[in-house]
Amino acid sequence: LERGKPILVKSFAKEFGIKSGTFKASPIPTRDVSVVDYKGKLLIYDIEYGKEKYKVQAHSTMANCIDGIGGKGAEYGAPELVTGGADGCVRIWDPRQNAPVVSLEPAETEQVKPDCWAVAFGNAYNTEERCVAAGYDNGDVKIFDLKTNCLRWDTNVKNGICGLEFDRPDIAQNKLVVTTLESKFHVFDLKTYHP
Repeated sequence: LERGKPILVKSFAKEFGIKSGTFKASPIPTRDVSVVDYKGKLLIYDIEYGKEKYKVQAHSTMANCIDGIGGKGAEYGAPELVTGGADGCVRIWDPRQNAPVVSLEPAETEQVKPDCWAVAFGNAYNTEERCVAAGYDNGDVKIFDLKTNCLRWDTNVKNGICGLEFDRPDIAQNKLVVTTLESKFHVFDLKTYHP
């Protein structure tokens, strides 16, 4: 940017408020922003032109969180998005399809379905490996292995999960930081699954 030159910023109108967003599934030259909203929709916007490129109903109620992988800094694997919603579902999306690639849903027998408040991609160190961590309002933390399509590990930290972050998503899983309500955080060693 040159000094004194105005910056032109494109804006876009949206019917419902944006809950969360990410650039992580977008390659550097494209720089699309992916967002989820209060009505459960997943949208991808071209920020250069302010236009909607992709739209799908991701959750039956409010979508709380989103994370992406395969964009900047990710050498392995296709660009994907993961969303978590108030319906308790965690869904993995490929922007080239209108249906989720994977849908992780609470059991039908559960009377109270926990809200998913945080999601994060990790363990994407080659073209075959990838996992998703999900945190819920009841304190549950779950790691799903997308290669084997099964639950790899879960625990409960006894407080609502506000955020999850792998130390680096593009290396073999190493550490996971879990932040909760009441300003608490936990760090787990994912080689031994020990706090």
